[in-house]
Amino acid sequence: GVVLILSVVYARAGGYRDGKTRAVSLGLRLLAGVLLCLPLLEPVLVSTDVVPDENFVAVVVDASASMAIPDGVNGQTRYDEALEVMAGGEGATASSVIDAQAGLVGELREHFNLRYYAVGDRVERVDSIAGSVSPDARSTALSQTLDRVLSDFRGVPLSGVVVLTDGGDNGGGDPTVSASAYAAAEVPLHIVGLGGERFAGEREILDVSVTKAVEQNTGAEIDVKVRSWSSEADPVDISIYRGTERVFTEPRMLKGDGKIDQFTVFFEPPIPGIADYRLELEPSENELNLRNNSLEVLIDTRSDVTRVLYFEGALRSEFKFIKRALEDDQVVDFVSVSRTGTGKYYRQGIAYPEELEGGFPAWEEELYGFEAVIFGDIEASAFSIQQQRMIEKFVRVRGGGFLMLGGLSAFAEGDYWNTPIADILPVAIEPGRAKVIPDNFVDPGARATGYRRGMVVETADLNPAEQGFQFVPTAAGVDNPILKLSADPSASAALWRSVPRLTSINLLGRPKPGATVLAEKPSDRFGAAEPLLLTQRYGRGRGTALATASTWRWQMQTNSEDFRHERFWRQLVRWQAASAPEQVNLHTSIDTPEPGQEVEVTVELFDESYSPLTGLTVSAQVYDAAGNATALDVPENLLADGEYVASFVPQNEGIHRIEVVATGGRDGLGSLSASESILVRPSRTEFYDATQKRDLLQQMADVSAGAYHAPSEAGVIPERLRSRRTSSSIYRSDYLWDAPFWLLLAMLVLCAEWYYRRRKGLA
Repeated sequence: GVVLILSVVYARAGGYRDGKTRAVSLGLRLLAGVLLCLPLLEPVLVSTDVVPDENFVAVVVDASASMAIPDGVNGQTRYDEALEVMAGGEGATASSVIDAQAGLVGELREHFNLRYYAVGDRVERVDSIAGSVSPDARSTALSQTLDRVLSDFRGVPLSGVVVLTDGGDNGGGDPTVSASAYAAAEVPLHIVGLGGERFAGEREILDVSVTKAVEQNTGAEIDVKVRSWSSEADPVDISIYRGTERVFTEPRMLKGDGKIDQFTVFFEPPIPGIADYRLELEPSENELNLRNNSLEVLIDTRSDVTRVLYFEGALRSEFKFIKRALEDDQVVDFVSVSRTGTGKYYRQGIAYPEELEGGFPAWEEELYGFEAVIFGDIEASAFSIQQQRMIEKFVRVRGGGFLMLGGLSAFAEGDYWNTPIADILPVAIEPGRAKVIPDNFVDPGARATGYRRGMVVETADLNPAEQGFQFVPTAAGVDNPILKLSADPSASAALWRSVPRLTSINLLGRPKPGATVLAEKPSDRFGAAEPLLLTQRYGRGRGTALATASTWRWQMQTNSEDFRHERFWRQLVRWQAASAPEQVNLHTSIDTPEPGQEVEVTVELFDESYSPLTGLTVSAQVYDAAGNATALDVPENLLADGEYVASFVPQNEGIHRIEVVATGGRDGLGSLSASESILVRPSRTEFYDATQKRDLLQQMADVSAGAYHAPSEAGVIPERLRSRRTSSSIYRSDYLWDAPFWLLLAMLVLCAEWYYRRRKGLA
């Protein structure tokens, strides 16, 4: 009614120049009238609040090692920045959080009961931050922490959870799934993200693997995986340290921009025996996270060698180059027998004068002294049926490796069809594909070129580089250790594309169901695609077929610095022999465990004929880096014959040596023993890609109906938690009829209307 009366009065008032001026003046006067009349209706402002000390808030602080990275706003660590957020002000310490009157903790304490949790590799409820939490945990179990907090407060008025973390979750589980449970319980997560979302410069060693046992005076092959997050224009040093002494350095170009580099470092240990080394990657300029620039490795130089028997039916180029490649490999003890005539053999590399005097071994004891057998150009009739069965048993029971090479007397050409040796091969032998006259892989149209009077001319000679067919690794072959020419699969494939072509092949049958084709001859001008290199598991051992005798061209058609031929043959033979066990075999579930991480020890025992040994008494001693011994009983695994299993938990860093002794069994066995070493080192997981995971933290907050906050924004969290409507909230009513701001607002509107009329020249 008042508004209506005022509208009529002001509408009839004269003196206005136009309708717009009248409307603005009338509107401001009516607004002032409404503001003066509205308190008569006694308006009330109702707001929610919490009962002091009757509601709870959980404060979760990340105590993982990545929180020690000094990338805060003022150069402080992430953990120190968390303390400053909780206590308020720069330079806050853990002790200052206890009595904090300001900051996040101080404001929360006025209205809530606080409960503290530390998140690391395990969830820990702490009474206070001071003296209880330090950033040294080896992982961040965010998901388990959230589950624990929600479980602890089941049935208790929990107003919210405040999490201070960098988001480096690596403890297993999915934090977003755990956060969704908070949404169902109507408990919001307020997450304060710490640390930079990107480093200005960052390099890291992701993984290092090395052959644990290498022959003395030979180089160890160390496979390294690294990553640089910045642009790289210059080579970066990879160094190896023995203690504080640098014993090796090699520059490498890195891809940079977050791409992973994989390469192999060849390193000859300066001292014999077992030793731990530290591999270091040169840090980038101003790099803050240096804990991921180094990684410890264990190198075990010992005198163990792999004995390989090569049996060749006729001297040829392939044998000469294979022999040269393997004799230079000090890990391989290469023994060869070449047939020079009927009943006549030329032996090389034998251990004693009488060894292999009659050619191929006739007894298991002699054959079982080798880990792998290679057949060159030799026909099946050169071996008795007993010898053929013994070879089959050598692979199936002994666990040895068997490799047959191509040749005029190999595979179908050597009448191996329907023999025990044919069972070992990964390919079916089809007699109908045997070639009496080998195929000629020569293209007369590919002529060599020369220069005459400054002009390029074609000569009458055939171009060797253009003859033959390609050796093409399959998708399975590129990743196989036999064909690994580089730690980078794409680089390895490129190296194989440029090897010289091959000029001989045995046409095999179809691959067996369990076989893997590692390389093939492609479909080309010489015919359809054919398998070249195949492998399969056979019993405990491995059977391999290489259907060519022309890999010697990889050495002859390249320069002396090209070692692809040698590397291929060494890797092939080592892989063949790797399946052959010793009489006592000791394995650990983890090569480089962390302190406090359980390690399972498995012992396999065989007799002289490599049948499993059961019913023995097996004991072990574990010596830590300080020489302290821990005794272990190693009980028999009833689910696997000849296998004995135990476990232990190393507590200290450094080299741990495990020595195993087996006694008992049948008469005359005596005792069997073996030893193995492992390197116990702290995990670097926390420091890999250790930037703040903003997207994960934002998603967790959104899922729980909470909010993500930067450290500078954390001050709004207490008020947001107070204003939430929950089952335990209380409601506060404030009457507005006598509120001073109401009268001031009405006066401000009247003044504005007066000023407007004066500007328009009205009275």
